[in-house]
Amino acid sequence: MRDLISRQAAIDALEQIRYALWEIDIPSPTVPEYIEHHRDVQNVMKRIDAIRDKMERLPPAHPEIVRCKDCKHWDGVDTCDVIDAPVWDNDFCSMAERRTDE
Repeated sequence: MRDLISRQAAIDALEQIRYALWEIDIPSPTVPEYIEHHRDVQNVMKRIDAIRDKMERLPPAHPEIVRCKDCKHWDGVDTCDVIDAPVWDNDFCSMAERRTDE
């Protein structure tokens, strides 16, 4: 199994890289070399922002665990409509879908 990293740790690392770039950027370039440097740094910072935004929108690595009592397939008494078998309130399965009525 592959090791998982924290999404927030990855985003924090990107923020540190972005800040390091910001520190070496030139706030008001006046000569052509500085203008080119400023443009290059700004382009890299935009790419970092795009990657960070994409990471923030990724779905979770692990599916949400939904207990039978919170599942839309549970009849409210003791049966699951998916497997058509008795279940307990705190049971769960891979086909569980959270109810949206609450």
